[in-house]
Amino acid sequence: MRKLFLCNSKNIRNHGSKSLVPRSCMKTSRIAQNLQTLMLFVALVVSQFVSQPTQSSIGRESQQVLAVGNSKILFSVQEGPLSVSRADLAVYVKDAARAVTAYYGTFPVHKAVINFVPSDDDGVGLGTSTYDDDEDYGVVTINIGENTTRRDLRNSWTLTHELMHLGFPVVSHHKRWLSEGIATYVEPIGRMRIGNLSSEEVWGDLLDNLPKGLPRRGDGGLRSARNFDRIYWGGALYCLLADVEIRQRTNNRVGLEDALRSIAKQGGTAASNWDAEDAVAAGDKGLGVNVLHPLYTKMGEQPISIDVPAYLRKLGVVKSGETVTFDERAPLAAIRRAIDGSD
Repeated sequence: MRKLFLCNSKNIRNHGSKSLVPRSCMKTSRIAQNLQTLMLFVALVVSQFVSQPTQSSIGRESQQVLAVGNSKILFSVQEGPLSVSRADLAVYVKDAARAVTAYYGTFPVHKAVINFVPSDDDGVGLGTSTYDDDEDYGVVTINIGENTTRRDLRNSWTLTHELMHLGFPVVSHHKRWLSEGIATYVEPIGRMRIGNLSSEEVWGDLLDNLPKGLPRRGDGGLRSARNFDRIYWGGALYCLLADVEIRQRTNNRVGLEDALRSIAKQGGTAASNWDAEDAVAAGDKGLGVNVLHPLYTKMGEQPISIDVPAYLRKLGVVKSGETVTFDERAPLAAIRRAIDGSD
């Protein structure tokens, strides 16, 4: 049995002065629960990648193997025109794996298989993540446009996002805001920690995009969210609030990354059959502070709104025009630096 994630990267957003693809993705544990606007597209994707036997779609003879700590990542490139080389794609895989490891401390599953599919799109396109329970490894498929450049690969968040999904359980449809929020929040932090993004880009991105996850008039909690922005950025807001609260209650000793590492260490990865409640409870137990579960319940059931710019100013994030700077005198500046990994 495979559990399916689906990410659709078609819109454009800005990371500071760089134009990058947004993390506008959808995750589901069952194909029948996909949003109506993507049902036909999902059916095509599933028929191409999920219904076929793993080896016929991956091509064992063409796989390249990369060691990531005690884990193994295999990747292959299907036949088709591409401007980037296999060596370029190997760098893309290594950087994504490094970013995941920088956040989780170790690669969260023992084996993952990545399949690159040439397409006639521009840049890095659709990404899917599955976990094959029968074969016991993660499977990621990424569409690569034939004119994709090395710079496009370096600027792409897609593979890192998909691999981040392997570190957390595949939850039910109406709880996907949690898993998508985690991947949306931790992916840029991981990439920042390996030097692929600056802290100004990461915090500027959060400042610009977290308001998209706030409830509008008539909205309920995140469990009832239906649009991409509410699901992904609302989930990312949950992660930021949890991260800061954990650090405040532990004198900045631990944060969300420690909770997610504990969840994965206890077995709560994509390989598990855990539900969302199992995961957040395990995270709280691992840290010894009760933050994840109460906040998960509150934001899942109630429309929680905050003043995002004011909240980030407490962390020392200041934006003037298009320029992001940091106020190290801000009351929570030390927490921001700890989230960065600079302290």
